[in-house]
Amino acid sequence: MDRWVDQGQTLKLTTHGLLDTKSNFEVEHVRSRSVMGDMGGPEQGIITSLSDSPAPSGEEIIHNLIVSVKAFSTVNALRRIAHRLTRESAILFIQNGMGIIEEVNDQVFPEPERRPQYMLGVISHGIYQTNPFSFVHSGHGTTALAILPRRVEEVKPHFESSALYLLRTVTRTPVLAAVGFGPTDLMQLQIEKLAVNAIINPLTALMDCQNGELLHRPSISRVIRLLLAEISLVIKSLPELQGVPNVKMRFDIARLENQVLGIAHKTAANRSSMLQDFGQGRPTEIEYITGYFVRRGEEVGIQCVLNYMLKHMIKAKERLEGERHANLLPLKPQSPSR
Repeated sequence: MDRWVDQGQTLKLTTHGLLDTKSNFEVEHVRSRSVMGDMGGPEQGIITSLSDSPAPSGEEIIHNLIVSVKAFSTVNALRRIAHRLTRESAILFIQNGMGIIEEVNDQVFPEPERRPQYMLGVISHGIYQTNPFSFVHSGHGTTALAILPRRVEEVKPHFESSALYLLRTVTRTPVLAAVGFGPTDLMQLQIEKLAVNAIINPLTALMDCQNGELLHRPSISRVIRLLLAEISLVIKSLPELQGVPNVKMRFDIARLENQVLGIAHKTAANRSSMLQDFGQGRPTEIEYITGYFVRRGEEVGIQCVLNYMLKHMIKAKERLEGERHANLLPLKPQSPSR
């Protein structure tokens, strides 16, 4: 909060070189105790128990919530405010990775009858941060949204008014270029983006290179095809996509490879988010990217051995980089003086 006050309590967004400053925000700081994370540094937002009581006096019910934190922080972030969310609330998840909602259901809202209405979003806008409250909108894209039914088997699902309100609000915001989709169509967009991220993010992170440096290198091309062979087979075997038209064509190895190369070319000068995480000694989202395909493959009887190996190579490097930034690596023993 001190940094927010020091920065004038404003958010700054630069688009096409033009600076737009916004103020008059209502900001809440949700406090929680800190514990030591896996990397040896403080991990915020850990709560050991979750109250089943409604929001205490002075805390308002949250009707609409947009979650855009890193995938691995989602559960802890929601635990801090779960008592302020009701069945009539709507939560829009706009994040990298998949498998997040399953974790939320298991660890935050285990009782189906009490869960808020979930929504999913997939964005292709480019944005980066220059300081804690200043951002640059570097590339215009689109936003795809969907309201998820509470039960998969629902033919005519009932959507809460809060979710419909949030959907209308976002789609009526011109700069977001947002469009509503059905849940199955949204999943295909989401998993398509995930397949691209599962190649570009870990490979650039391991090789410490920009996205464009993956191009026109025969050895890297072979690695990409081998990884995509497993990913393509898993996607086409997912039970929730069985019977959906053109799935086999849409997630064919060659088409996925063209998408990976197209994104790598379009973002050639960029450093992937996973590479940036390594540079800052932060945890990565590998469990929700490559790890998602490994887990779903196991569910349908497919062993993704190459993606499994890649996931653990990232986790090993993540650990090393985290320890280096936390100064936890043992000092190199000095040679005895003569």
